[in-house]
Amino acid sequence: MVEFSGIHLARGKRWIGFVLGLVYASSINPSFETDVQPLIETSCKVCHNSLVETPLNFENLGHDLKDPGTFRAWVKIHDRISNGEMPPAGMPLPSPAVVDAAMTSLKTALIDANLSARNGQRVPLRRLTRLEYAYTLSDLLGIDERYAKQLSKLLPAEPDTGDFDTVASQQGISSLHVTSYLRAADDALDMAIQLGLRPPSEPHIIDYSASPYLAFAAYAKRLGFGIIKRLPDAYVAFFDTGSTYMFHSQTEGYTVPFPGRYRIVLEVYPYQAKSPVTLTVYRGQTRGGGAASLDELIGSFDLEEPRTVELVEFLMPGDLVGPSIADLNPPPGPFVDYFHPERNVEHYKGEGIAMKSLTFEGPLYDQWPPRSTRDILAGIAFSESGEVQLTKSRYEHVLDIVNRFAERAFRRDLNEGEAEVYAALAQPVLEEGRTFLEAIRVPLRAILSSPDFLFHNSEFEDEQEFALATRLSYFLWRSLPDQELLALARQSKLSEPDILRTQIERMLHDPKSTRFIADFAGQAFRLYELTATTPDRSLYPEYDDRLGQAFKAETLMYLQDLVQDNRSVDHLVDSDYTYLNRRLAEHYGIPGVKGQYMRRVTLPENSPRGGLLTHGSVHKVTANGTVTSPVPRGNFVLNNILGQPVPPPPVGVAGLEPDTRGTTTVRELLEAHRSDSVCASCHLSIDPPGFALEPFDPIGGFRSLYRVTGDSLVYNGVSYPGPYRAGPKVDASGITPDGREFDGFDEYKEILKQDTDQIARHMVSQLLTFSTGAKIEFADRSSVEEILGTMSVERYPFRTMIHKVVQSDLFASP
Repeated sequence: MVEFSGIHLARGKRWIGFVLGLVYASSINPSFETDVQPLIETSCKVCHNSLVETPLNFENLGHDLKDPGTFRAWVKIHDRISNGEMPPAGMPLPSPAVVDAAMTSLKTALIDANLSARNGQRVPLRRLTRLEYAYTLSDLLGIDERYAKQLSKLLPAEPDTGDFDTVASQQGISSLHVTSYLRAADDALDMAIQLGLRPPSEPHIIDYSASPYLAFAAYAKRLGFGIIKRLPDAYVAFFDTGSTYMFHSQTEGYTVPFPGRYRIVLEVYPYQAKSPVTLTVYRGQTRGGGAASLDELIGSFDLEEPRTVELVEFLMPGDLVGPSIADLNPPPGPFVDYFHPERNVEHYKGEGIAMKSLTFEGPLYDQWPPRSTRDILAGIAFSESGEVQLTKSRYEHVLDIVNRFAERAFRRDLNEGEAEVYAALAQPVLEEGRTFLEAIRVPLRAILSSPDFLFHNSEFEDEQEFALATRLSYFLWRSLPDQELLALARQSKLSEPDILRTQIERMLHDPKSTRFIADFAGQAFRLYELTATTPDRSLYPEYDDRLGQAFKAETLMYLQDLVQDNRSVDHLVDSDYTYLNRRLAEHYGIPGVKGQYMRRVTLPENSPRGGLLTHGSVHKVTANGTVTSPVPRGNFVLNNILGQPVPPPPVGVAGLEPDTRGTTTVRELLEAHRSDSVCASCHLSIDPPGFALEPFDPIGGFRSLYRVTGDSLVYNGVSYPGPYRAGPKVDASGITPDGREFDGFDEYKEILKQDTDQIARHMVSQLLTFSTGAKIEFADRSSVEEILGTMSVERYPFRTMIHKVVQSDLFASP
């Protein structure tokens, strides 16, 4: 056995990969140039030569597949010929024998070149993403997910490459990462290990009726504050603008004393209400200069009678909580007029919500010291005052704690002497006579910044069961394996097909699987971009935070349903149900849905909804908040649904400038844009799905006419945006590149259903990329097709797809 720097290279995957790379390098098909030449000469050079303006010129194209650019060019040639796109319609077809010989040889050469370039290693060393790091800290240390996610923001942001952030080849690490990991580890340990006296958790009651701030605001009409009404036992809010900032906790002198879980209780009742009114609760923080920003909706409730509303939320010092009201328009001018302070809501007869009290209780602990402290400091007793009580030598306790903690953090069994190396870091602190807590933090901090913690472990062959456990848990839970997975890996049983199948089912039933749905959807379907734009209030006044939150919930619950009920990928295109609450149902024009909770709803027969492409989330992330364009929406269908992206526009080609006045239709703009032959070829693919989605406005409403900006209104010399007006008619007709015509979105959905095989191919590729950290390359295509072949009869059900991905060779040995 050969050893180098203490590492057994004979067992190392990288050594095996190096040897395999030499083998592949020596076996690249040297004859492909000869085999493809007859096809090129008879069918390709007619158009692709130096005399014709074309992106591809066979007279200049080399045959060295080790060159990345040359390799990509030949892959494109292979794909276009294999898909029947070349030769183009109207050109003579080459002999099938010539095509077969050329494609067989070219495919072999491309696979060999691809494997050679990898040097036997498909996935480079892969780091935890920021989100994986946050969930890992939360599960390992027992700290709240929200706090862990805040800590992960200390790390440098993941590069925006357009791919999943799990792709190892596009990850990086720098000195800034190292510094950030150390700081995050310190803060995480501060939160997880809490000793001493238990923090007080006495209720703090804010009685709004006795609030000096609200009394001042209600009657300081000359300052324009007359937007709330005083009652004997409460203050009434009539509209949302400003009310959140009137009632939030900071204005009443309450600040969160310690980070932790808090019980938040609101006493409210509807006022002058003729129908249910909606109470909303927001969380925010104090920004620079002491300004309050409440932008995170944490609760929404329908009120038909007096009600006590309770929430339990993790709060941190600096957090604010404030109730507000939704769905009600501001009172008309005579009641709220900043230029005439005598006008206010004192005699307004409209609907509102009376706010009686807001109570905070916390931080809440099931026990003290908290469970997180007891789990980390295993084997140590605690006094009533929350101090450690040692039963053996301090170093022995350190070693015990390090052994247990490092095994979980590294997601494998420790090597001989490995725990002692980390425990020894505490020895100088102990010898200085400092506290046990100061001593134990040193090795724990080192473990949390170690490469064994921050990177996936798959270096040695005898660790492959643990690597499988890690890969599986970060795929479906976005976090480290639990004890059951590690125990099976330790027994070398996890890779057994029946046991692996059972574990996948167990993990998908676990609540932590929602993390997988959220992160996958956030990237694969761009759900993370949902708040990137703010809809124009003059064009889309009906949009608010609750609608945006419902958009997100609809998509996540719908995708969760596809996985849990093992539904076909056809449901990405169409279905007869979705997930709604009253707010979203009203927006979609679907009657009979009451209450603010999301639930599954069967769609009416005449509804344009059904399928992911009808979700408001998709329409919002593919629009700019003011207008829609077929280009980003067409690209979404091609990239995110079909997996057939078109190249980016050439340098110097400007994008479309929207016409918000409605004098030019989007089709007229695109016709002018397509007059450039360079643009026209790509727009043949992009525009049809984009045109099909035009009946949906930037906030997901279904329309037959565009909205355009109205004339400005002038009041007291100040210009305000006027109400929108009806614009041109929406035209959702088109024709696909292969000649299939459609007249409207419903007809396009029927066309898209015929592409189920390609939708499934893309989904399998996405799941493999997301889970293994490596994009699907040419040499991996046969594995993808093998997975697809086992599911085609069942129309590619989602849950089965996840099983097949995990059981594939690409997942087992990335």
